[in-house]
Amino acid sequence: MVHTSQRDLDETFWRKRILPEEDRRNRPIPPLWNGSYRWFRSPNIVDLWHYRSPAEKRRITDFMWRRQLGPR
Repeated sequence: MVHTSQRDLDETFWRKRILPEEDRRNRPIPPLWNGSYRWFRSPNIVDLWHYRSPAEKRRITDFMWRRQLGPR
């Protein structure tokens, strides 16, 4: 009997609906990353986002938005 965790089911769900990061970055105009779910097709990449605290995630997301939007 095979047991599938809820996390595995969630991961499968999002991977069917969201392009891998490698494909997203190769688009003519890469989308702004907002801190939402992302995944990598390459097996040798560890997404450190899974190991960040909520406060650190917020700080990084804010920094990336300011950098991508530029000065106003």
